Amino acid sequence: MQLSQKVNFKAVFGNIGLLIHIPAIMALISLPICFIFKEYYACIPLLVTAAIGIGIGQLLYQVFFKKQTPHLWDAMIIASVSWLLCSIIGALPLFWIANAMPSSATNELTNVTNALFEAFSGFTSTGLTMLKFPENLPHTIQWWRSLMQWIGGLGLMVFILSLTHLSKEGYQLYYAEAHTEKIGKNVKSTSQVIWGIYILYTLFGILLFLLLKMPLWEAINHTMTLISTGGFSILNTKFQNYSAAIQLAGIVLMILGAINFAVHYHVIREGKIQALWKNAQQRHFYAIIFLGAALIYGLSLFSGEKIQPIQLFFEWTSAITTCGLSVIPLSDFKQISILLLIMAMFAGACAGSTAGGLKIQRLMHLFSGILLRIKTIMREKEKSILKAYEASTPKSEEPKEVELAGQKKIETLYAAGILFFAWTLTLMIGWFFMLFWAPERSAFETLFDVISAMSNAGLTSGIINSEFHPLGKYLFMGLMWLGRLEIIPALILILSILFPAKRQRA
Repeated sequence: MQLSQKVNFKAVFGNIGLLIHIPAIMALISLPICFIFKEYYACIPLLVTAAIGIGIGQLLYQVFFKKQTPHLWDAMIIASVSWLLCSIIGALPLFWIANAMPSSATNELTNVTNALFEAFSGFTSTGLTMLKFPENLPHTIQWWRSLMQWIGGLGLMVFILSLTHLSKEGYQLYYAEAHTEKIGKNVKSTSQVIWGIYILYTLFGILLFLLLKMPLWEAINHTMTLISTGGFSILNTKFQNYSAAIQLAGIVLMILGAINFAVHYHVIREGKIQALWKNAQQRHFYAIIFLGAALIYGLSLFSGEKIQPIQLFFEWTSAITTCGLSVIPLSDFKQISILLLIMAMFAGACAGSTAGGLKIQRLMHLFSGILLRIKTIMREKEKSILKAYEASTPKSEEPKEVELAGQKKIETLYAAGILFFAWTLTLMIGWFFMLFWAPERSAFETLFDVISAMSNAGLTSGIINSEFHPLGKYLFMGLMWLGRLEIIPALILILSILFPAKRQRA
């Protein structure tokens, strides 16, 4: 099979140049935080980050960019490399500021690997962290961590497409980041509408928390990481010490972030409230949230766990939406409850949302494939099956299926099956190496953290810390990156390196 593909290098480098403007824009947006909190030592790191992003980005853009449509293969490479580069550039302020103002709170970030880990976790909206005392961090670092998750939650492509002139040329980039929903007349207007809704919900969340007496700085940061289903907190206790009302508000924001943005559009712009339950994926999502919460509550009663219902509801919602914020330590759960949380993180929430995981829509496709297979051997098809079997050659191991769905459905089932296999295989490989690097931890604990990283969830059993093996940290970064890209773009990048691409004339 021919795996090498012609690559339009100008399109690849030019679009990467556009995308690495993102950390530069973020750095410039963050400068006022330095002055508000009088953290002037953070100004130079942010300015240098902006200079690097704009300098390299403009160089690539001016030299290579042409207004042309990159092929889908090119777009996958662009997405893969851009997520890597933005995360690397995003680690610079963390590392520099931590070294400029060393303290017990910033000690972990003075290590390059730890700073990279935090940036990868931030941009992929995962939420795994090595920081022990985030409440004591400089405000600029607290803000930067939240901003990375807020931008990364919707996706780098959606952000840059909403700001640039790309429209038809941008669809391949949009699709490469696993977006398919169309709201506006083109991909640019779609991205702008999604960002408009996102900002609206962010403002709503901040106001809601303020009304519930949460301090302003905590309200801003927690809203940004909840609506993005990211999971970073500026408190070591996360949501443990907040009131039940605030925890319930957090649940609402996680659910809003985990709903397909096309549904939000139909509700907000068109006034179609029924869109919240009209879509089958949405109905399954609500059913999983409430039935899963009821199940985990019943198991907690049966196993003698002394956990409040609102805390269980919060933890379950955090797992299924892959947010990662928690209100109780994982050690309070019995293993059967932890298994349910693992299953929730693996499944994830709705496609077209800020959530990670495999996505409910794909699981629905896989279940429909099972039903399709069963239908092919039902009694009314028996004669056709036997006839096909009798007519088959001796080499045939089984009769051909006699009933197939439409071509589009077949392709959908095929894509879902391939991704499920790739996802599971990657998890098994990651799990194998984590057991090698963390032999003192149980296989169950290791599996929990590997799935959390791969699903961009952020819940943890405590494996991740600053003393963890450096190669293990990089493997976790890789899992977060693969999970955010949903594997295929990263696989295409790897294939393009292993099988040298042929240059395509622009």
